[in-house]
Amino acid sequence: MKDQIDALLNDVKKLPPMSNVVVRIMSLVQKPDVSINEVAAEISKDPSITASIIKLSNSSYYRASKPVRTVAESLMTLGLDTVKEIVMLSASKAVLQKDLKGYQLEADEMWMHSLVVAELSGRIITLKKLPIPKDLAFTAGLLHDIGKVILTQFFPGKILNIKDELKNMETTFTEVEKKHFGYDHQEIGLKVLTAWNFPDELKEVVSCHHNPEAAVKFPLLASVVHIANTITIISGIGIDIGGINQELSPFALKQVGMNDKDIELLFTSIPEIQKQLMELHRG
Repeated sequence: MKDQIDALLNDVKKLPPMSNVVVRIMSLVQKPDVSINEVAAEISKDPSITASIIKLSNSSYYRASKPVRTVAESLMTLGLDTVKEIVMLSASKAVLQKDLKGYQLEADEMWMHSLVVAELSGRIITLKKLPIPKDLAFTAGLLHDIGKVILTQFFPGKILNIKDELKNMETTFTEVEKKHFGYDHQEIGLKVLTAWNFPDELKEVVSCHHNPEAAVKFPLLASVVHIANTITIISGIGIDIGGINQELSPFALKQVGMNDKDIELLFTSIPEIQKQLMELHRG
């Protein structure tokens, strides 16, 4: 099975497509002297993302101070970091909003789960005043489960076997995945983001969001997404065959400096977050 997965992941044509514009934008915005016109020109090379940016910029979620008609206006009105979020939302929806049949998770549930984890990740950054760009945390949260998309797309029947095994064993979901596939969905996600030439921060978070203590370079960001993902699952959003058998990592809590009051605040904000995200969910 591991050989089959390696062959699949080595054939880029079989992977879900990710707009080349996204990768170029990620590289472009690292330049300290990048101009709005440069970024706008690059984004405009993808008509689909351009249309989505204008639509989402005018949504109630992003609350633009005036109507946005072009990518350049979006950048000037909302700022570069927010537009980076919108670019990732636009590009990721086609990949992430899919039925995960093997995991018994419908497309709308998967997309809402990804959105809530992304939003919570950004809120944790703000709440704890962490030295991480909010848009980076949002993107990491958005993409954390990309490995599940690959596994369920190509091996849905095998995943159902995992469900039966989980009923009778006291082991973690990722351990059973690894037993059956040779990889868990975190490792698959790492391989996919590597194939897409995504930044190291995102690759490491995707590869260890269930076990942030394994993060070598970016343990703080991995811990943020771990906490956001765990709270989202325990809240009942995006529960798959792994169930709600998720625990908050003491390592992650210490890294982020989370206390009981912080966790309670995030839990109680979930209904409001879902309501706010409905427009992004539909659009």
